[in-house]
This record gives sequence, structure tokens and C-alpha cells, in this order.
Amino acid sequence: MKKLLLLVFVLCIFNCESNTNTNNSDLNRTIDSLKIELTKSNNKIEILKTEAGKKEKSIFNENFNSFFWNFMTDSTFQKQRIIFPLTYITWKDDLGGKIDTLSLNKDKWTYNSFFINTASERTQIYDNFDLNLRPTNQRVIHWYGIETGGDSKYYFSGKKGKWYLVKKEQLGD
Repeated sequence: MKKLLLLVFVLCIFNCESNTNTNNSDLNRTIDSLKIELTKSNNKIEILKTEAGKKEKSIFNENFNSFFWNFMTDSTFQKQRIIFPLTYITWKDDLGGKIDTLSLNKDKWTYNSFFINTASERTQIYDNFDLNLRPTNQRVIHWYGIETGGDSKYYFSGKKGKWYLVKKEQLGD
């Protein structure tokens, strides 16, 4: 009986050692695979950091406030800083009906001084087309009338260090 128990004990030890080696082998393969994936991820992160650095450099344009002052006070400057044909979004027929997207040529543009604000109107300048405030190469002048129902958006984009009007949206009264 003792010999039988000793034999079972020895077999169990060898079997456990074999499973441990197999488990260690699987564990080592998993660790090696994770190391490879981690290296790939680190390489991707470095590439993205490099690309982000290039993009950050590209978002620096002339000062928007100085640009916008010139844009609203100088009609010649204004026309020079609009990318024509300008995308113009407005109501097709009646207010609240279908929306129409038009292209305005340079000869159809009318100078806009942006000085129309009264006590019942507000202007907000956003730094991107999503109307959030964060550092981007975009600005939106959003003029809306609280009592008048006016709603106009002017979309500006930075290109080669300068600001340009690229789209106008007028969906108010």
C-alpha cells in the first residue's frame, strides 16, 4: 500500500511539473505577445505626438481679433479675405421651411460691417465649427437676436497664417 501511494505521489508530482511547464510556456508566449503589442502602441503614440506637434504649429494664424477688426471696418480687406464662391446657407422659401445651400460669387457679396448689435442681440465668437471653445484653426461669429429672431453664423478658417471667411449661414427671421 505504501508503494502504491508512493507511486501515485510520484506520478502526481511529474504530472504537476509538466502542467507547470506548459502553463509557463503559455504565459511566456502571452507576455511576448503583449510586449510586441505594447511596442507597436508606443510607436503609434510617438507618430501621433509628432503629427499633433505639426498640427499645433499650423493653427497659429494672425491674431483673430485684429483680423476681425480689419474685416469689419475695411470693405476691400473684407472681399480679399473671403474664399469665393462662398457657401451660403439660408431658407429656401419661407422661414422654417426647406434649407437651401447657395454659392455666392464675389460680385454678389455685400459689405457687412457687423456693427448691428443692439441690447436685444448678442454676438459670440467660437473657435471651431462645432461651436465649442478650444484652440483650433476655426472661428465662428454667431450673431443671434434675442427678441428679433436673427440668427447668423460666419465661419472663418485659418489658411497659411491668415483668416478667411469660408461660409455664411443665415437662418433667422
